[in-house]
Amino acid sequence: MKIAIFSDTFPPQIDGVSSVVFRSAVWLVKLGHKVTVFTISNGSNNKSDDRVMTQKGGFELIRIPSVPALVYPGYRLALPIGTIRKSLRSFQPDIIHTHTPFSIGWSAIRAAKLFHLPIVGTHHTFYEHYLKHLHLDFKLAKNFSWKYTVGYYNHCDLVLSPSKSLSQQLKRHGLKKPLQIFANAVETELFKPIANERSKKKLKKTRKINGQSLVYMGRLSYEKSVDQLIRATAEISKKIPQIKLMIIGDGSARAGLEDLVSKLKINNNVTFLGFRQNLELVEALQANDIFLTASKTENMPISVMEAMSTGLPIIAIDALGMPEIVKDNVNGFLVRADDWQAISDKTLELLNNEKLMDSFSAASRQESLRYSEETTVKSLEKIYQKLIKTK
Repeated sequence: MKIAIFSDTFPPQIDGVSSVVFRSAVWLVKLGHKVTVFTISNGSNNKSDDRVMTQKGGFELIRIPSVPALVYPGYRLALPIGTIRKSLRSFQPDIIHTHTPFSIGWSAIRAAKLFHLPIVGTHHTFYEHYLKHLHLDFKLAKNFSWKYTVGYYNHCDLVLSPSKSLSQQLKRHGLKKPLQIFANAVETELFKPIANERSKKKLKKTRKINGQSLVYMGRLSYEKSVDQLIRATAEISKKIPQIKLMIIGDGSARAGLEDLVSKLKINNNVTFLGFRQNLELVEALQANDIFLTASKTENMPISVMEAMSTGLPIIAIDALGMPEIVKDNVNGFLVRADDWQAISDKTLELLNNEKLMDSFSAASRQESLRYSEETTVKSLEKIYQKLIKTK
C-alpha cells in the first residue's frame, strides 16, 4: 500500500502524538508499505536531522511552510500553499491517515475529497483540558472545542481512538462516523526492564546507599499537575529522608515547579533532568523504583506505557483513560485527583513492600506487551486494507 500520513506535530517536537506518528511510519515501512508523512516545518533551517530520520525510517517526509501558532506555545500553523496537492499527485496514495484536526489535518480532509481517497482519522486526546493555555477555560469554549473536534472527524471514513473514555465522549458529542478503539503502541524492545542479574544487584545496592527513587516523565505544564508529585515527595521525605524524585521533561511550568521545590526545602530530593530520548531515556527510567503521575487529563499516555514496558509500578489518577492501562492493585495504584496525600500514602505503601513492588513490576511489563509496535501496526495494516476495499 501507499499511505499518506498527516500530522501537525512530528519530531523533533516531543509529545505523545508525534511519537505515535513517527513510530507508525517506521513500522509501516518495515511491513513493506510506502509511506509519505506530511507535517509542518519546525521553524529551523536544520535539515540534517530530517535526512537522518527519513533514511533510518525509510519514509518520505514533506514539511509544509508554517508560522508560529501564537495562541499556543511551541505549536505552528501550516501556510495554505499547493505543495501537498502536487506531492500527492506524484505519490498517488491508496489511503490517508490524519492524526490532528488543525491546519495540516484540514489539508488531509481536502486531499481525500479531491483525490477520492479513503481517510482514517485518529483522535488522540481531550483538547478541552488544554484550553487554559489559551485563557479559554470555560464551558462555552469547551463546548465549542468538542463541536469543532467532532465536526472535523465527521469528515473521515473511520475514526480511531486509543481509549474507551475518549471514544464515549466523541459519540456523546455527536460523532456520526464509524468509530473503533485502537490502542497506542509502545517500543517494548527498547523500553524493557534490566535483564542482567548482576546489573539488577548493583542497582539494588546503589538504592540502599543513595535511597529509593521515583520518576515522572512528560510535559511540564499546568494540566499535568506535577506540583502534586512534588508535594507528595516532600511528605514522603519526612519518613524516607533520602527519597528522590526524578522529573524528565520540560515545559512552561518548570520555573514555578523549581520555585515550589525550593519553598518546600526539598532541593536535595528533586532533580529536573529535562528531555531525554532513546537509550538515555530508558536508562533514566530503569534507575527508578516507581513511576508517578498526577495528571487528570490523560487518554492513553505514551510516557506511562513506556514506564510500564520498563517494568515500573505506576501510581496514577483514577480518571479518563488511565484505568484502562493501569490496573489498580495489579500493576499499580489509582488515586483521587488533586490528592497529593493519597499519592504519598500509596507510594510509601509500595516502597515498604518489596514483594508487592516485584509483583506490580512484572504485571506492568506483561500489560505493556499487549501494545507492542509490531502487533499494533499489523492491526492498523488490516484496518487500512479493509477500508480501501470497502471504499
